[in-house]
Amino acid sequence: MTDILFKASSNNDCGMVRFICKDNVNEPFPCDYSDPLALLGDIRILDLDESQKNELRQILSSEVKEQGPEEIWRNRTFRKNIILSFGKIV
Repeated sequence: MTDILFKASSNNDCGMVRFICKDNVNEPFPCDYSDPLALLGDIRILDLDESQKNELRQILSSEVKEQGPEEIWRNRTFRKNIILSFGKIV
């Protein structure tokens, strides 16, 4: 997960992550994640347009192949907070 922090902050040591999103432990792991965005749970707070969603889908698809869907699910809230903090799709 530190890779996405470095990508979002452009390796800037001064980057600060604002923890706006909180984990919802009651949210079940999605049965169908053919759309990899499902692995992030509720993303309405990110207010992404369609091109940003597509960019995020590509990133997540690649990460599903490399790390597995459970890893993305486990770190979904951290990723959403990074996107909100830096305004970059990672």
